Amino acid sequence: MEDNKNSFPLYHGSESIPKISFMVNVAWGNKYLIDLLELLKEKNISLTFFLEGRWVENFPELALMVRNAKHEIGNHAYSHQDMSTISTEEIQMEITKTNEIINRILGVSPKYFTPPYGSFDQRTIDHAAQHTMTTIMWSLDTIDWRIENPNEIVENIAPILKNGDIILMHPTNSSLKALPVLIEKAAEKNLQIVNISELLKTK
Repeated sequence: MEDNKNSFPLYHGSESIPKISFMVNVAWGNKYLIDLLELLKEKNISLTFFLEGRWVENFPELALMVRNAKHEIGNHAYSHQDMSTISTEEIQMEITKTNEIINRILGVSPKYFTPPYGSFDQRTIDHAAQHTMTTIMWSLDTIDWRIENPNEIVENIAPILKNGDIILMHPTNSSLKALPVLIEKAAEKNLQIVNISELLKTK
């Protein structure tokens, strides 16, 4: 029986406490991942990386780098399917197989799941909950897979950053270049950048 807290998706943390989180979805973007990890180390920031199971299988050394850098690991399904359109059995496979891979290769049991494309239905949430995972969505989206200009990302996100925001990003060149500025803008607003677990402690 899943916990009530896992029976619905979360889009943000507490709106009364000055904390925000960048969630990093990884199914590609190897070219920029190491530089992203270096930047976060330099800034002493820990985030939550949602890893695709197939990606962890194919690039275990990169996945281990993320874990060893003390970032939180989440489940991003196995093969980037639209979870709202596949069968219940396929949903179960996508989530369960990814948990097994992450546990085997990284020694971690994810507490959080995020669906590919942000697409899900109640079956998806329920199956994640059966694995004691909360489904995480986001309140702001960098759209960095499409927006190549980092200044545009900053202009879209920085003015509206507020308490509790979860900002979706990927390991892209545009996000890598926008992130230092967004970190500065968050600091100007006295917003602390934390991982998902730390963000949700305040809810």
